[in-house]
Amino acid sequence: MFLLYQLLDTKFRDNIIVAFFNHNTRVQCAEEERFIVELWKKEWFTVEVADCDFDKIMKLYPSKGFEELAREKRYQFFDALMHIHSAKYVMTAHHLDDRIETMMFNMIRGTKLTWLINMTLESWIMLRPLIWVKKGDIYEYLQENNLKYFEDESNNSNDYSRNYIRNEVIPSFKHIHPEYQKNISQLLNYFEVLKEYIDSEVLEFLWKYDTKFFSIKNFLWLSPLLQKEIIRYIYFITNNKSTIWLTESNINEVIRFMNWKNNKTKKEIQGMKLFKDWDNILY
Repeated sequence: MFLLYQLLDTKFRDNIIVAFFNHNTRVQCAEEERFIVELWKKEWFTVEVADCDFDKIMKLYPSKGFEELAREKRYQFFDALMHIHSAKYVMTAHHLDDRIETMMFNMIRGTKLTWLINMTLESWIMLRPLIWVKKGDIYEYLQENNLKYFEDESNNSNDYSRNYIRNEVIPSFKHIHPEYQKNISQLLNYFEVLKEYIDSEVLEFLWKYDTKFFSIKNFLWLSPLLQKEIIRYIYFITNNKSTIWLTESNINEVIRFMNWKNNKTKKEIQGMKLFKDWDNILY
């Protein structure tokens, strides 16, 4: 709501499509939907509403959790709207506290640099203009200006790991250092610069070759870090731009494959298919 109020005060208000996805998981969901429709009648912005019966959906996909399914359905909705309205971007209201929370959540689960800095100002079609704004400042603005907003009641429950991190773990940081948000934000910005440098080194190595192959000999001369990042990049481009199922043991397995004396052989890890042709790897 804070993001929407801000956008309605700009010259871009006529370019906005407000996408409201009703999860139907709380009684409050219906009130939220009514509110956004009433605000649309008052402010005359474009609004699109969709909903989903997750009780039925979760029975069809028992191996997936609610949060994963909900995210899939939301983004299917966004994708459809982008095609209908010829939109260029999906803009979300993720703020600095969300960014810190996501970093902590992914770090505890086990991750690499990419997922520590997963929330950035712009990535592909995603725009997150509030990424440096503190949640406390958002609340303060809404309350001072008497603007209506809704708080998801389920956020107060610690049943989910992410909620526990948000409600119990991160607030304790303030006792250690009152400027923890600023300091972690600076660290994430540093990680972004580091990631950009690593990516540039990966692409410089791969772009030396006209087609999708590279020299094993040249690869093995690289630093261990760069070798792993090259494998991770190849996996990323061959698995729908995701590395979610790529493990450290997978990467070490590929490096061992590079060192094998066998020629004319192959290694496959999901969508990543590597073919050894004497001193070259084709992918």
